[in-house]
Amino acid sequence: MAALRSPKPPRRPRPDRAELLAAYGKTVPDLVGPETRVLLCGINPSLESGATGFHFGTPSNRLWPVLHFAGFTGRRLHPSETEHLRARGIGITNLVHRSTARADEIADDEIRAGVPVLIELVERIRPEWVAFLGLAAYRIGFGRRTAKVGRQPERIGPAGVWLLPNPSGLNAHYQLPDLVRVYGELREAAFGPVTATTPAAGPTAGPGLRSGHGGG
Repeated sequence: MAALRSPKPPRRPRPDRAELLAAYGKTVPDLVGPETRVLLCGINPSLESGATGFHFGTPSNRLWPVLHFAGFTGRRLHPSETEHLRARGIGITNLVHRSTARADEIADDEIRAGVPVLIELVERIRPEWVAFLGLAAYRIGFGRRTAKVGRQPERIGPAGVWLLPNPSGLNAHYQLPDLVRVYGELREAAFGPVTATTPAAGPTAGPGLRSGHGGG
């Protein structure tokens, strides 16, 4: 597949080092609404998310171009454009809610402890799908050590379960076109096939973008 290219969203001020360090342990409220159809579940917030209050708060995180090219959003969004996400039926939460610099700062027991909280949220907002962004956290949290990317056999309350690769640029196993393809499979299950009026992966988006954190 040709390299994907998408216009970058407008630049906005980003936290400085002191603000990032001060964000350790901060939480980011769940991004959900009454019409949440797909609930994306990350591992835990990055420091930039903790500092700004926005999930996947690093604008260069590959989640944002992937959501665009997979047809979830009409353009590449900035993390602050939460109302646009909600309007598209997309919500975001995390298995662990405290912000860290790296996902490997989260203990397995913290991940497992987040599962009942997630289940309560799903039963309350009743999305059609819960999509876990990262194989390792899902395997640990739900005890499914061999789970693969794609639709899972179990459900969480009313919701089907989908397992997706972590969009972090540190995930070298998946390049941008691969992420677009597998995220697009969930998009089709949740919203139907891409049509002429639905944004889809174009022929050409910027080079693979890197993010230093694997969570929301």
